Amino acid sequence: MTHPLALFSTLSLLASLSAFPVLAADAAPDITGHWVSSAAEPQGPIFATRDFTFDNRDWSVTFRGFADAQMQKPLFRIDVSGVYVIGGAASAVPGAFEGIFPATKRDITAESAEGVAMFGQMGCTLEQGVTKHLVNEGCGFLPALTAAMGEYDLVSLTDGQLFFGDRSGDLTKARPTKLTPFALVKK
Repeated sequence: MTHPLALFSTLSLLASLSAFPVLAADAAPDITGHWVSSAAEPQGPIFATRDFTFDNRDWSVTFRGFADAQMQKPLFRIDVSGVYVIGGAASAVPGAFEGIFPATKRDITAESAEGVAMFGQMGCTLEQGVTKHLVNEGCGFLPALTAAMGEYDLVSLTDGQLFFGDRSGDLTKARPTKLTPFALVKK
């Protein structure tokens, strides 16, 4: 279990990092604002949407899973928020920058009986419409905050579209080596 003082120390370090200037050649993109999925994103057996807000050093995302591409059959909703820092250019991915996204909140809500059953098959008991806060206990593929505080990611702003790193690996342990094909557009 992560000690609360270690969490505070990490967040304090991140807050202090933003005080350092970024060189113009390595200028990270300004992603401030509200960004949403440009279309339903196929994620294995489900379809997803992402709704991000970036404000100063804070970020939040609502990730919704659906059983259909038309997004008429909701399964679950994940709400995560925290602080972030975008660093220098990523050496492995041209045009991308390295980011770290520690989470201070991670919640899951089943939005249908199918969503309850889906997480039940992963050993997590949910009630439809009742939010479960994932501080000390994970749920399905979602780790507890105390087990995995945040993610190493990639950030790329290309032609007005925002891209993050590929989600196929464990971003709590290593940064992705390619971008996701799913764009976010500014709302």
